[in-house]
Amino acid sequence: MVPVSEQTEQSKAPAEQTQGARRYPRTFSGLIASMLVLIVAVVGYWVAQNLTHDAGTSVGAVDYRSEVAEIQEASDGAGQLDVVYPTSLPAGWKVTSADYQPGEQPEWRLGAVTDHNTFVGLVLSNGSVEGLVKTYVDADASSGGTVSMPSGVGDQWSAYSDTGGDHGYVTQLGGSTLLVYGSGSDADFATFMAALTQQPIDASSSAS
Repeated sequence: MVPVSEQTEQSKAPAEQTQGARRYPRTFSGLIASMLVLIVAVVGYWVAQNLTHDAGTSVGAVDYRSEVAEIQEASDGAGQLDVVYPTSLPAGWKVTSADYQPGEQPEWRLGAVTDHNTFVGLVLSNGSVEGLVKTYVDADASSGGTVSMPSGVGDQWSAYSDTGGDHGYVTQLGGSTLLVYGSGSDADFATFMAALTQQPIDASSSAS
């Protein structure tokens, strides 16, 4: 007969080994779970930052007047566009892009961010109205007829809009098509379009 004390010790040993064997997997699983939680938190923070911060707020202003002056100075009138630009913009607005593409199908683009972080831009091209509206407003943009929007390049515009709230206004300048488009409010468009001109810029004062 095994003494009671030895039976007690023998019965304890397997229980301790079993408990010990279970403890390590729990600790390892906990470590993995903690790492996953940390990764999810970091990824979630990154996503939140990108969703809640508009890209336009981190883009620097462009000296578009110097760009316009250079284009006007280099233009020989053959296949060149008489570029359109705003003479000035309200405080808090900034032009964030200005790009001229020369060649057989020249195109001039300029974009601005308003003081409440909406976008208004323009594109001047020899392309068709339909093509520009599809590219810059929406492939399924609907026509809103002709509207009056006073500007230095014309007052009558063909209006377009999409279901997402973007708008576009088109007018013809000689053989070129001018489209003003974006997500701005009616007041934003009125302000931007009222400032448009094709007047020559004095290169020596273009930075002012």
